[in-house]
Amino acid sequence: MVDQVENFRELYNTTLIPKLTELDKTRKSILDLIKKHVLISLVPLCIFGYISILFENPIPIGIMAVACIGYAFYKINPLWSSYYSAFKQQVIKQIIHFIDDTLTYSPSDCISRGRFEECGIFRTHIDRYRGDDLVTGKRGSTDMKFSEVHAEYKTTTTDSKGRTQTHWHTIFKGLLFSADFNKHFNVSTYVLTDRAEKLFGSFGTKFQKFSGHGDLVKLEDPEFEKSFVVYSSDQTEARYILSTSLMKRILDYKIKSKKNIQLSFVSSRLFVAVPYGKDLFEPKLFGEITDFESVEEYYNDLKLVLELIED
Repeated sequence: MVDQVENFRELYNTTLIPKLTELDKTRKSILDLIKKHVLISLVPLCIFGYISILFENPIPIGIMAVACIGYAFYKINPLWSSYYSAFKQQVIKQIIHFIDDTLTYSPSDCISRGRFEECGIFRTHIDRYRGDDLVTGKRGSTDMKFSEVHAEYKTTTTDSKGRTQTHWHTIFKGLLFSADFNKHFNVSTYVLTDRAEKLFGSFGTKFQKFSGHGDLVKLEDPEFEKSFVVYSSDQTEARYILSTSLMKRILDYKIKSKKNIQLSFVSSRLFVAVPYGKDLFEPKLFGEITDFESVEEYYNDLKLVLELIED
């Protein structure tokens, strides 16, 4: 482990620092451009704000605000797009290949919506689906892929004046893994975060039975059952899949990652959903990008998710 960290520090010093230094110049240029457009916008916004107050009409200040934001976006977006793309190719791709040079990285691609739905962990209808940072390859003899995904559903509300508003709600945001073990499972088995027992204690086990994922499977590992609830339509196969050693590794990964991971075994695939509130492999606009600790954070996130497939 120490050797890995030292080797990564060597990669940082020899390969990443020159690239990060150039990227940091672009990042600072973007910030300077933002500050410039904020200052330029102050005068017209004040003038049109005064007009709006004078005539008690919010339309002038609204139009000017939209115009200022639109113009700033038009000027800044090409520079940001260039910075974003270069960071992915020159930094994230390098880190992935350092961890395993057989992996393929596609910054703008993601696991398909059909594959996400196939995992069966989330049963809410999807109205919007997107993602990026697709990594594909093999770990041992196992074909695997993972990417960031964001699935949402929408609701609409109508106020007393008949105005309709659309609201977007997250179904899942984070990393989704798909690994093909070339071993067909007869039924689907789901390992889900056990919220009922956490909230209601032993009384919560009564709520566990009401699920569209199948029958409740009781296992002989009390520590595992404190964190997870298992559903399957074949009790024997579920216990066969969830061996004592696998349950320990899943629990260890949950503790190490500090994430409420959820898993499913469907057809010949293992799916793992790891929720994240942030976009993992995105370049920073505010804050340092050249210091080792910032770069190491990307490395640790990637290494942690690949360790799960190893296990």
